[in-house]
Amino acid sequence: MSAPDEIIKQFKEKVCNSIELHQEGNNRYLVFTPFEFGDGDSFVIILKKESKDWFLTDEGHTIMHLSYWIDEGKLIRGAYWKYIANTIKNFNLIENDGELILNIEDDHFGDALFSYIQALMRIVDTTLLKKEKAG
Repeated sequence: MSAPDEIIKQFKEKVCNSIELHQEGNNRYLVFTPFEFGDGDSFVIILKKESKDWFLTDEGHTIMHLSYWIDEGKLIRGAYWKYIANTIKNFNLIENDGELILNIEDDHFGDALFSYIQALMRIVDTTLLKKEKAG
């Protein structure tokens, strides 16, 4: 195997091995990734199936976690919520009482997971808006 092929192989193995699924009941899996909040807590990502549809959800954890740093009243109104709502729209998420949901289309689990993580990371960036306003 050539050096570039070996690098590609090792890269793919490392990325794949950094994501784990743990079954937690019927059609419910905890998804562990190396991504986390600024305080070291891991993102909460659940893969679920209801009826025939698979989706990813944080079960409300991301917005709740943001409320540790940003007053909840301010978080769900004004500039903070505008930023979050824009991210929800841009990533085709569904927001249901603080829960962030992404439907998985055509069994594209990997694409959905990467998109979902990117959306969560952008939403977590809301805390940076607070720091910029304070500065």
